[in-house]
Amino acid sequence: MAVLTKKELDIFIRAFHYIKDNAVIGYSLALLLLVPAAFFYNNYRINIKYGEAIDEITRQKAVLVEDVLNKYAYEKINDREDLQETVSRIKLDNYEILSLSILKQKEGQAAYEVIASSNQETVGTEVSESNQIIFAQKNKEGIAQLDEAAGSRFWRVTKAIRGGDENELVGFLEMSLSLAEPDATMNEAISLSYKVLAIVVLVLVLIMANQIRLLEIALSLNRLMEVDKMKDMFISMASHELRAPLTAIKGYLELLREKDNLNLDDESSRYLDNIVASSHRLEHLVEDMLEVSRLEGNRFPLEFSDFDPDPLIKQSVEEMRSQAIKKGLALEYIPYPLPATVRADTSRVKQVVVNLIGNALKYTEKGSVKVTTAVKKDTFLITVADTGIGISSEEQANLFQKFYRVKNEKTRDISGTGLGLWITMETVRRMKGKITVESIEGVGSHFTINLPLVKK
Repeated sequence: MAVLTKKELDIFIRAFHYIKDNAVIGYSLALLLLVPAAFFYNNYRINIKYGEAIDEITRQKAVLVEDVLNKYAYEKINDREDLQETVSRIKLDNYEILSLSILKQKEGQAAYEVIASSNQETVGTEVSESNQIIFAQKNKEGIAQLDEAAGSRFWRVTKAIRGGDENELVGFLEMSLSLAEPDATMNEAISLSYKVLAIVVLVLVLIMANQIRLLEIALSLNRLMEVDKMKDMFISMASHELRAPLTAIKGYLELLREKDNLNLDDESSRYLDNIVASSHRLEHLVEDMLEVSRLEGNRFPLEFSDFDPDPLIKQSVEEMRSQAIKKGLALEYIPYPLPATVRADTSRVKQVVVNLIGNALKYTEKGSVKVTTAVKKDTFLITVADTGIGISSEEQANLFQKFYRVKNEKTRDISGTGLGLWITMETVRRMKGKITVESIEGVGSHFTINLPLVKK
């Protein structure tokens, strides 16, 4: 008797616990066992019933042939040549008849002579009274017995030849009817059912393997989601914790710069300016991280209202004008000439407009930034166009992904987190709008916000 090794037993135990912890696998195993078993049992029962029905039909056919031949045999019992010709013709026309014989009782004896037969060599031979002949003599319908020889089944049917007013017994009809063709059909059906069963088992095994694979993917996805959730919690916590010291640093820096008697030399003033600039950059990074955390955690409040976006856009442009002047760039706003009403969050619309203008100013060394508005069908368009470095078609495909930044020689010294455009896209999307970009390297970029108009 084979004994499991410690390693094999350990594998078996781990597999058992894995199946126990994952009900889907258990259901799949049960399905893998029950479906083939049910299929096999159903086919087994169908084949048995089919075989019984075929056997009965064949038996009835044999009895029917003898019934038809019975009256003719009674009338021609003394015309051996005619009977022999009839028997030979019946045998020739019916390939499933293995043998057909007509027996005539010898006078005063319990024996019978073969007077006609499909096997002519037996004609004239004597046949002793058998049990089947005795039973057929007493049974009006005749006797049918299922026999088997050389692996082939057949019906052996014996029926008494009677006739006349007194129902005189003059002999017997014996016939053997082959079941080879029905059996071949049955075996073919069984073989086909086994093939179908094998295919069913194979499909179930593939389904089970796929379920195991999907389960592993689901478990991996759950773990990734847990890690992602922990990451979001960490970003949120870290961002909140960083805001307090940042606010304090900025406050002390402003107080330090406002002191009249500080008397810093040029180098120290430059250091102080760099510290202030770095604190602003860090503040923007913390704000972006908080926005990402809110967006991914569905904690991004939106207050929708119907408003004319023109004053808001004009205000946003004016707020960014000082940055444009500092870089020596022209900042222009060309509004849509007719009044228009959009349904969105006013503060968020201002946020995305300021963000796009800020990006345009950041990546434009000379020339201008132009903000225009237009109406197209049921959409209000806000376009921020610049004459900056532009973006290649390959980079445009990834532009709105989180933490993605255009990387080339011209952007090497430009600071950024790669979160601004992703936040802008998500914000616009949640206001039921969309953002698109058109850009040519060395020529400039056009960012367009599409917001739904309020139908009047």
